Amino acid sequence: MRFAIVDYKAGNLRNVQKAVEHLGRAADIVRHGAALADAGAVILPGVGAFAQGMENLAQAGFVEAIRREVLENGKPLLGICLGMQLLGDIGFEGGEFSGLGLLPMTVPRFDTSECGARLPHIGWNSVEINSGAVLFKGVPPGADFYFVHSYHVACRDESMVSARCDYCYPFAAAVERGNIFATQFHPEKSQRYGLKVLENFLAYCEAGG
Repeated sequence: MRFAIVDYKAGNLRNVQKAVEHLGRAADIVRHGAALADAGAVILPGVGAFAQGMENLAQAGFVEAIRREVLENGKPLLGICLGMQLLGDIGFEGGEFSGLGLLPMTVPRFDTSECGARLPHIGWNSVEINSGAVLFKGVPPGADFYFVHSYHVACRDESMVSARCDYCYPFAAAVERGNIFATQFHPEKSQRYGLKVLENFLAYCEAGG
């Protein structure tokens, strides 16, 4: 199976590709939406701003291609960090902007007014894993993952939250819904447990869901 890593000028691509290759799979960095037709699964990584990310996806023909391949053709998708946030309906970074609309969630900024925590949230934090989560099979409770973000997803359907983290208040660290998966943390930077999360996604894809 070929895994397509979406290049929409949002960085971190080579790190994700190296992690997938370390796990013994082939991963192509693709720069136009038409290339997704030849992939078996899609990885949408990214760092940066929500609006710019959506603009870059649109310019490269990825918006409709992702919706078609994931929603209509049922290909598995893994969103990472900004890639997770872009799967939602609306992002509120610098205004109000439409996302890909694949999952029922919005993307607000952390409200740190009560706890006084600094933004962005950067560093290693443990996550609370929901039993049965596909991405976390074989990952022990309380495992640490690497985060760097000032915004987080707010899910209208809490049943799709597969792991939570706490920064001032609990937030969704990972979500799973059908063939769509996403992590707010960076699995490619999270050492052995991050690699295990990636391995679980790749294995899910190869098993046909």
